[in-house]
Amino acid sequence: NKGHHVSSASILVTGGAGYIGSHTVRQLVERGERVVVLDNLSTGYRSAVLDAPLIVGDTSDRDLVARVLQDHAIDTVLSDPLKYYRNNTCATRNLLEQCDTAGVRRFVFSSTAAVYGIPAEGLAREDSPTVPINPYGTSKLMSEWMLRDLAAASSKLRYVVLRYFNVAGSDPGGRIGHSAPTATL
Repeated sequence: NKGHHVSSASILVTGGAGYIGSHTVRQLVERGERVVVLDNLSTGYRSAVLDAPLIVGDTSDRDLVARVLQDHAIDTVLSDPLKYYRNNTCATRNLLEQCDTAGVRRFVFSSTAAVYGIPAEGLAREDSPTVPINPYGTSKLMSEWMLRDLAAASSKLRYVVLRYFNVAGSDPGGRIGHSAPTATL
């Protein structure tokens, strides 16, 4: 495993059959991590999940999320909530509640640069004001706030938020890439 410390606990990747999620899963598996994918396949593809168990379902399904966290001894969650309105802040809230109950220690949240809106200076930095101009950016920012508040109230949860701009490309082996019919990159 190339010298990496590998935990005996598992990593849950929500949205792991999607574009960003499937690349994340591939890299985690290649470094020897135990990975489980939860995806409802509304925008993801079964074929994009190469070497990890795929559980087809929704982060809004309380019982399913609780069972997955328990059955797979999940210690870390990487959340790439399925885009736009279907997976709204309520589904993210459910996921966070179940993670708190299960004692998940680490949470990596895939957010978006849309939380910045249109910065006055034309450039966005990590400390730029968050002024989203659409429901997508607003819902992601609300999810960031929930995660921040949960971590502040928890003695064990640590988190990081990734605010992507545009992503493009496939993995070096050409096995997975952005295959949606409406792909623009």
